Amino acid sequence: MSVGYPKGKSEVDERSGTICVSLRNIFQEVDSFQAFLLATPDADLTSPPYNYTSQEVAVLKSAFNDLAKLASIYRGNDTQPDPYDFRTFSKLLTGVL
Repeated sequence: MSVGYPKGKSEVDERSGTICVSLRNIFQEVDSFQAFLLATPDADLTSPPYNYTSQEVAVLKSAFNDLAKLASIYRGNDTQPDPYDFRTFSKLLTGVL
């Protein structure tokens, strides 16, 4: 009798496929949310029903600019010549370190 997750080819195939599909889907969500942010003026986001401060809008839009660029690099549509921590702004949205 084994305890825990089984280990074998089918488990590796399942896990690797799940991770790849999850990453693809997350980048699609990034694109959709980025489209919303690009189409929404800052003045709308600082007014009801959102009521963000200007600083919060700046962080939100900066985070998704970074994530959209990362998605573009992932797809091979863009490059990043210098090292950059794409978590710079998005980690401010997570509530934890």
